[in-house]
Amino acid sequence: MSVRTLVGIRSNVVTVVFSDVRRTSGWTAPQANLADRIQPRLLVLGPAIPIGVSSDQPSTAFIPRGLHEAAVALDFASVTERVVQFTALPIRRLLVHRGADYVQSAMPAWYPGFRDADAKSQGALVKTLRALADADMKIQGAARALHVHPNTIYARIQRISDLTGLEAQRYHHLTDLLLAADCGRG
Repeated sequence: MSVRTLVGIRSNVVTVVFSDVRRTSGWTAPQANLADRIQPRLLVLGPAIPIGVSSDQPSTAFIPRGLHEAAVALDFASVTERVVQFTALPIRRLLVHRGADYVQSAMPAWYPGFRDADAKSQGALVKTLRALADADMKIQGAARALHVHPNTIYARIQRISDLTGLEAQRYHHLTDLLLAADCGRG
């Protein structure tokens, strides 16, 4: 690849800036996704190196933003997913990752009872909420995904409603329940 690199090391973190298009004057629009082109080559570095990749930036003035994005993507890197692109992260994961600390100190009053009931049911309540969301709030689809009878889904939804006062079959309530479950994990 005809890509220029600038490498720096600080606090045991290696930062690499890849440059593909030389700017002639003024603002230069990002070219064909450099992040996508370098990802296969980054995978060659070995299993012990987690890597976060920012979105392509239009000029050197955007390097701080790129560094921030790469640091966030690096937070999501793991042994199974070593090279993570910031642009590939779902918005929900980003929001929960960045906001969980703030939300944990302001959890709704119903959350401790819900959390305890979910733990007692070995996670069945949250699994039901996730299955319901994945099935576009269709009981039959959630029941198939969980390999249970639809009446079991109805019973769990009623249990969740009794604990929280929220109806899992309403979009905004389901979203609140899932966000609370995701943010409360930490």
